[in-house]
Amino acid sequence: MASPFFSIIVPTYNRADLIGLTLESIMAQEFTNFELLVVDDGSRDNTAEVVGRYQDPRLQYLPKENAERGAARNYGLARARGEYVLFLDSDDLLHTNHLATLHAAIGAAPQRPEFIATKYDFDRDGQRRPSDLASLPAGALDFESFIGGNALACNICVRRENPALHQFEEDRRYAAVEDWMFMLQNTQYGAVVQLVDAVTLTMNDHDQRSMRSDNQGLICRLDLAGDWMGRHLTLTADQRRRLLGRVYYLCAIHAYADGHRSQALRFARRAASGLSIKTTLVLLLRSLVGPRIVGILKR
Repeated sequence: MASPFFSIIVPTYNRADLIGLTLESIMAQEFTNFELLVVDDGSRDNTAEVVGRYQDPRLQYLPKENAERGAARNYGLARARGEYVLFLDSDDLLHTNHLATLHAAIGAAPQRPEFIATKYDFDRDGQRRPSDLASLPAGALDFESFIGGNALACNICVRRENPALHQFEEDRRYAAVEDWMFMLQNTQYGAVVQLVDAVTLTMNDHDQRSMRSDNQGLICRLDLAGDWMGRHLTLTADQRRRLLGRVYYLCAIHAYADGHRSQALRFARRAASGLSIKTTLVLLLRSLVGPRIVGILKR
């Protein structure tokens, strides 16, 4: 059997109400030479029933015991046959030209890229807004790009036969941060992500997203991830300062979102040495006044 060009890996956990639209967006692709691996990470809802409605020979349903997204992505990667592997969360949507855009960009490259990605936008209750990638030109995203955060999220396509590829961290203590860690590890020695200047994916910015649903849990995982980064990455003193500045900036923002001003201020102070003066001042001000006052001022 001929191998597909793309393997699309969709890890999922209790997303029966959302995964149907994700699968439909995949099945509607203009470029059809792909396989779809749905890795069910121990769902306790009717995810299996929903996935079973899609009778397509390209789709494989792979149930496993719960071990979080990093392990689910690696599980799918180990079973993928495509030249390129695309990771897609089970609440996000591909535009119909997503695979075609990636395939054309890969074919036009002087040599096969190890990592490639398009841009995405957000959908919040039917309202679309751009992501942080919107203003970036097409080109290479390197290690320095990811020191300042992971604007790609997990919108990444990787060449499968890459002996230098670091897989996702599987320790569930880092859940929701493992995609940033993945990009840092895979670019720290010179590899780059080729960014295509096309918006071909939409992230569903709903309240149950991992970046929204549990601010305190995410703060703990980010704090732990800062230590992980120090142990697993080769950093100059300046890179370490800026990377931890971003980690603690995000901790402060999520504490602020919960209305915990003293906690937000503590993280803002820890972040300050790795941020610009302007960013530090804005972060301290937001932390001091809290989201309610900021909301009033915005109105």
